[in-house]
Amino acid sequence: MKAVIIAAGESSRLWTRTGTTPKTLLPYGGGTILSTIMNGIAEAGIREFVVVVGFKPEYITGYLEQNGSFGFRTDIVHNPDFKRGNGLSVLKARNATGGEPFLLSMSDHIVTPSAVRRVIGDPRDRNLLLVDRRVDSIFDIDDATKIWLEGSRIARIGKNLGEYNGIDCGIFRLTPRFAEAMRRQLKEGRESISAGVEELIRSDDMEACFIEHDETWIDIDTPDAYRFAVGGNDSED
Repeated sequence: MKAVIIAAGESSRLWTRTGTTPKTLLPYGGGTILSTIMNGIAEAGIREFVVVVGFKPEYITGYLEQNGSFGFRTDIVHNPDFKRGNGLSVLKARNATGGEPFLLSMSDHIVTPSAVRRVIGDPRDRNLLLVDRRVDSIFDIDDATKIWLEGSRIARIGKNLGEYNGIDCGIFRLTPRFAEAMRRQLKEGRESISAGVEELIRSDDMEACFIEHDETWIDIDTPDAYRFAVGGNDSED
């Protein structure tokens, strides 16, 4: 199994901090957000990566080349339509994954490797999303992607759900059925990953894998979230 990391966006919400540098290259720990994500996924058991770039692609490709991709086998895929929905970036990576199930990570979500390992090893033949049920402890809950769960089944997803009992942690395990769902959504003019997920929900093909009480994650999407993440506090999103 390979891991796809979506790193094509413009990082506009963090421009005050990054200038024109992709946010995934911001310093974090002893490296960057990107190196932390890749090393964490490798610790979870995957050492082959597909990194999708778009905005200022030379920054990320140059960074990976200079660091030898940290010893991992890494394919770079360019998405020239990076200003459109992020579901297009996932489709761009499809050939590089060989049409097999793959792990999908956002380029700004840092997750405890044990949680990622559990998603990778889950025996269910379903599309999976890592979900945090600790909704009362989420940093920046207004910006979080919310989920309504029925047991382990994901029934609804969206940033503006009025009722929710879980939060999207930004780690998926997707089958080729996601690409089929995404293409159907594109015909309706919907281009986001969430649109593809909603299509899978309608066909009862999207389930949760749960983050556990001793595991952490953070979505570094805003200056406040970045300050929170590097401040030594590893609390959730």
